[in-house]
Amino acid sequence: MVIFITSESAYTEMKEILLSAMHPVWVSAGVLQEFEIENLLNKGIDVSVLNYAVDTENRKDVECAISTIKEHHFGENIWVQIENKN
Repeated sequence: MVIFITSESAYTEMKEILLSAMHPVWVSAGVLQEFEIENLLNKGIDVSVLNYAVDTENRKDVECAISTIKEHHFGENIWVQIENKN
C-alpha cells in the first residue's frame, strides 16, 4: 500500500501507520513543513513530495497525482483521504 497525504488531517489520521515505515508515502505540496518531511526521512520512511498542491475536490488534480504515484509503485494499492467538507 502507498499512502498519499493530501491534507493535515490525513497526516494526523495516518501518522502512526506512517511511522511504521512499512509503506511508501507521497505528500501533496504544502501539507507538511520541510522539517516534518526531514523528520520522516530521518526515520527511514520512503517519502516523496509532489511539486504541486492537490485539491481533492478537483478530479483532474487527483487523477494526475494518482497517475504519478502509479508510475512509481505499479500494482500497489493507494490510500488517499478525500475530505468531505460539503
